[in-house]
Amino acid sequence: MRTNLALAFYNHARAHPERPALFVNDREFSYGEVAEIAARIAAWLQLAAQPAKLVGILASRSWPAYAGVLGACWSGAAYVPLNPEWPEQRLLDILTRTELDALIVDDHDLKVLSSEILRAAPKRILAPARQAAQQLGAAECIRSVESWNALANAPLAEPSEMTADDLAYIIFTSGTTGSPKGVMVTTGSVWSFLKAMNERYDFGPKDRISQRHDLSFDFSVLDLFVTWFSGASLHVIPATQLMGPSRFIREHQLTVWFSVPSVIAFMSEMKMLTAGAFPSLRYSAFCGEPLPTASVRKWQEACPNSVIDNIYGPTEATVACLGYNCAAELLATEERGTVAIGRPFPGMRAAVLDPNLNFLPAGEKGELALCGKQLATEYFNDPQRTAARFVSLRGETWYLTGDLAYQDTNGAFHHLGRTDNQVKVLGNRVELEDIEAHLRQSSGTTSVAAVPWPVVNGSAGGIVAFVSGSKLTGTEIRARMQLHVPRYMVPSAVRVLDRLPLNANGKTDRKSLTEMLLQESE
Repeated sequence: MRTNLALAFYNHARAHPERPALFVNDREFSYGEVAEIAARIAAWLQLAAQPAKLVGILASRSWPAYAGVLGACWSGAAYVPLNPEWPEQRLLDILTRTELDALIVDDHDLKVLSSEILRAAPKRILAPARQAAQQLGAAECIRSVESWNALANAPLAEPSEMTADDLAYIIFTSGTTGSPKGVMVTTGSVWSFLKAMNERYDFGPKDRISQRHDLSFDFSVLDLFVTWFSGASLHVIPATQLMGPSRFIREHQLTVWFSVPSVIAFMSEMKMLTAGAFPSLRYSAFCGEPLPTASVRKWQEACPNSVIDNIYGPTEATVACLGYNCAAELLATEERGTVAIGRPFPGMRAAVLDPNLNFLPAGEKGELALCGKQLATEYFNDPQRTAARFVSLRGETWYLTGDLAYQDTNGAFHHLGRTDNQVKVLGNRVELEDIEAHLRQSSGTTSVAAVPWPVVNGSAGGIVAFVSGSKLTGTEIRARMQLHVPRYMVPSAVRVLDRLPLNANGKTDRKSLTEMLLQESE
């Protein structure tokens, strides 16, 4: 089976090169135009004595970002998205660990390439502008830099042949030790996901699909490849309109919307969800955090012609692998006021396990586990974490999600939160231990704790941190944190206490800290 993720795009470009494929920064690109750029990038990646296997994408919301992803796939390489807004230390960590073969960067994000980043960067860099390429090429630590306009022209070559076991991408997520985890996803897993989505939705060339997620967030895989799998056009929402996209939806007459549920709440607060506001939308899918039933009703009122889908899945199961369609009846998880996460996609199975990894019957609560074609293979160079989360049960590999869930008598699954200290902050998955690792570093004390606050419908609006024994103020600790972690991981407040409360086992009592915040809010 041929599984190159650029193959569908290539086929559409050959059959209908004139059709729109991408709208970004007020410019529209056809399938033919993007295919020509991606094929040239692929040829450049294959030119070296050792063709690139891992390609970093240090670009965001620009045509080089999307052409770069396609070009990496086209060449047979795996892509590694690098968020330009990440702190330098996180970028350095990932660059050092992955030892990328090549890096693709856009004009806007050239500023990220500090001297430290350049020293850790691969020896081959592709930069859009000739002047930028010359500037980077003059750096002592860089040997080969090309500008986009210097790429050789060539006939449109077919994407490289790949097998289902070949790596498609590595996405880094929050880890428990302060070091991000690299989730390795194969082309076979992505194709299984795309086929499931194709069965679920009847997208086609006339659809105009939203793109609001950074490439480092795996929901972007849904945006890009579901769009191009069906021959539709991808419409990239400007950064200034991400949380308030009403004008963009109307101006571009979007027909499909993908986002995290928190966007609904924000748009509602901004009075954007008026009755019938977005009649062009015919499908809306929400993922990444619990979907409140109240949000569904608000979205239904604003999008009267749209089917609303709640889809669920961790990065380790390739974007989403369960779903519940809200069209017929709104199946709520009463304990949380959210919509059920539904049933597994074709080729996937779900089960609820007890702490001893025994399978539980319907109605009993436990940890949600997943099995099937969409599972990632492992964590990058991390056999210990891999063994802990990807376990063998009854002769099959199951992924332990860390999510608390149950299955109702009709077969639908319901999400009840986390079994551990992993939380969602505005759609981003975060390990509290990851934040605490950086808190210890920033505060100079080992007595630290982080709790999600406030929590509404199972999703955290932010993080509040507590420290004791530090010589720094909360403001100073936050400032240091900003140098090392993404914005959504920086606590909204850092409280300096004389000592942290402990439970009967001598562990930090997060429940008491949360109760303290609750009392203060009353």
